[in-house]
Amino acid sequence: MTSDLAQYRIADFLAWHRSGQLELNPYFQRRSVWTQPARVYLIDTVLRRLSMPKVYLRTSIDLRTQQAVREVVDGQQRLRTILDFAHDEFALTSRAGDLSGLRYSTMNEELQEQFLSYTLSVEQLLNASDSDVLEVFARLNSYTTTLKPAERRHAEFQGPFKWAVHEAARRWTPLWEDYRIVSVRDRVRMGDDSTIAELLGVLIDGVRDGGEPYLNSLYKRMDAEDEEAVNSLLARLDDLLNDCLDRLGAAIRDSPLARRPQFLMLFAAYAHQVSGIPSGDLSRVPDRGTMLEPEKAIANLRALASSLEEDDPDTLPALQRRFRAASVASTQRIASRETRFEAFTRALLGRR
Repeated sequence: MTSDLAQYRIADFLAWHRSGQLELNPYFQRRSVWTQPARVYLIDTVLRRLSMPKVYLRTSIDLRTQQAVREVVDGQQRLRTILDFAHDEFALTSRAGDLSGLRYSTMNEELQEQFLSYTLSVEQLLNASDSDVLEVFARLNSYTTTLKPAERRHAEFQGPFKWAVHEAARRWTPLWEDYRIVSVRDRVRMGDDSTIAELLGVLIDGVRDGGEPYLNSLYKRMDAEDEEAVNSLLARLDDLLNDCLDRLGAAIRDSPLARRPQFLMLFAAYAHQVSGIPSGDLSRVPDRGTMLEPEKAIANLRALASSLEEDDPDTLPALQRRFRAASVASTQRIASRETRFEAFTRALLGRR
């Protein structure tokens, strides 16, 4: 067996499919079926000229027809989605932004050209046996980095909640680029998606034990939620984040409060005061009150931030001392979160 890396346009795949030279269902293909949001997301990727993973084909020669036959080894769902869109079998949805509502037949000629000329990287396995194909997959898997929990969730769940989280993570670039809530390294492994999901979790469940088990259960519970309910939840998150950063951003930027565990609890305290959140796992939910003017709240928050950098914590006031101790404990556990939630609440309300 030999392999050959090549580039082919979508128009080539359409021609092969029409002539019977493309087989989408060889027996070693997975049988999973993509949801409609996933299909729309792929076409959006094509039309915006963004990249996608390689397609693997097993290519052999049919001696009777004297033509090449290409069996899809990996990439069946991507190619089936592309073919279905080209045949006008579905329209783009709001998942595609300004392209929403378009079918192939209703796109202008420029967009049709972009679609047909999009190139896919193809690894051709030439005259490969079944054993050869399995060996290729074994080698690929041996080099693949183990998926992070956020990446596994993105692959497993396909409901509106997963897509809303992902789109919000892309939309909220100020959180990552201006405030550095999540590092670039963590964003590569979808840490921004996890952070958005945690913020939504606060609005859904209140302050609870966190970590990957909670996020897994949240995605599972929300996977069947309808799109209208999810969009309403995202709109609430957007409003609260915009308001919080407008009022308190000066205390967060370039501060220890921009660290993900601190920002999450600060957001929880702010959301509770603005609109209320469920009690979650808190032993006592603080009363809601009138928040201080931004300048005074920012001063209080900066005092909490400075406590995290104090060399001699014994000199700190009691509230800051408790806040500091909770911040160096396991920040995912409810004991730490409850202490920090209370400290942020007191800072926002001006209570000692």
